[in-house]
Amino acid sequence: MNIGKACAVFLNIESDKYTVEEKGEAIMNVLGMPTHNGINKDAMLKVIKYMLYLAFDVPTQKGCAE
Repeated sequence: MNIGKACAVFLNIESDKYTVEEKGEAIMNVLGMPTHNGINKDAMLKVIKYMLYLAFDVPTQKGCAE
């Protein structure tokens, strides 16, 4: 996967258009980038949330974004 597609997948992590494997590969590619100037905080938080829900059975808490 080239870095352009990796960024597109990363920025659209909630999309059903991509497989879990594609999302994982995109995350790894973005992690390996020398800088992350094109990735905003909101996108980073969405990816963290995506990975958290993959790894754990997270209960819904008052005050947490869905």
